Amino acid sequence: MSSYALNPDFKRQEFLNKYWQQQPVLLPALFQDFDDPITAEELAGLACEEFIESRLINTGKDGNWALEQGPFDETMFQQLPSRDWTVLVQAVDQWSALVNALKTPFDFLPSWRIEDVMVSYAAPGGGVGPHFDFYDVFLIQGSGQRRWLVGDRCPADAALLANSEQKILQTFEAKQEFILNPGDVLYLPPQIAHWGTAVNESLCYSIGFRAPSVAEMLEGYSDSLIARSNPARRFTDSIDTLPLKPGAINPGSLQRALEDLTELIADESSFAKWFGCYVSNPKYPELVQPAEHPLELSALRSRLQQGASLVRHPCSRFAFLKYESELYFFADGGLHKLPSSALNAVSTLCELTTLYSREILIILKTDSMPELLLQLHNHGCLILE
Repeated sequence: MSSYALNPDFKRQEFLNKYWQQQPVLLPALFQDFDDPITAEELAGLACEEFIESRLINTGKDGNWALEQGPFDETMFQQLPSRDWTVLVQAVDQWSALVNALKTPFDFLPSWRIEDVMVSYAAPGGGVGPHFDFYDVFLIQGSGQRRWLVGDRCPADAALLANSEQKILQTFEAKQEFILNPGDVLYLPPQIAHWGTAVNESLCYSIGFRAPSVAEMLEGYSDSLIARSNPARRFTDSIDTLPLKPGAINPGSLQRALEDLTELIADESSFAKWFGCYVSNPKYPELVQPAEHPLELSALRSRLQQGASLVRHPCSRFAFLKYESELYFFADGGLHKLPSSALNAVSTLCELTTLYSREILIILKTDSMPELLLQLHNHGCLILE
């Protein structure tokens, strides 16, 4: 498998201090001697698959961008004009191990924050128009060139073109302009207006980061609280004196109700476990299927000791949390409580997408880890090779 590494001159800490979630920056030659992990033809093939998200955008005149949703018939690509269109395929990292490898060099950021790698191929003049995203993104330039215009930070309610499925900005003023060559990377924080246009035939790899809204987290956590709430726990009055008026809400009752809810929401231990499950949910959970041939622990141990490797399912997401004296491991929205002695083994499990004999033998010697590997294999999160 191809591997990618960042330019040794790149200063990770300086980037975090000065740019991360603060301001856009061009990172020239962040990848040296960059080779595309996928071809335009392979990308077009993925856009024809039924279960893969894809779209085609034609850059029309007078600011009219026409959107078509995939899957597409392969003959469609033979009928496209020579310019002014782009095809975008979502989560290509979950279908291509080579594209998936693009995420590894960004290990100075939490791996559970990465959502997916979207890949776009554009003919000359192709693009999706001026817009902004609510998440951080690294735009890695593959073959060809793209011109990027970068504007100011947009308010959440910025005016958009009417009847635009692409959420194209009604007005856009460029503050910076960059032309990206192979291996160049443009970093954009959330809500920064940007507009990319292909100078010539080009490929671009967009590494986007998960950024659930507070409303989404509130909904998810409240659903979790409701599911495990005690139905016998009810509101109780706080009446110390006769009410002055029968219809008045007693301030003590209001305070008691607020305290009941606050106590539930402010349970940090419960929230920690819910949050780990929430952020480790796969983008496409239906693609992670239980192993066709589940194993017993003795059989798995035997295969691993004979040299088999374990490969994480490309859709699976792992994370861990050392919370007070507890160690929690999260896999695809599931929680596994482990002894603190398993910290190094769990860290290795989250860091590496493929475990070879050396790492496996160390993990097998760690308390509770053989049983965890068995569960992950039988659930389809880890695949024997």
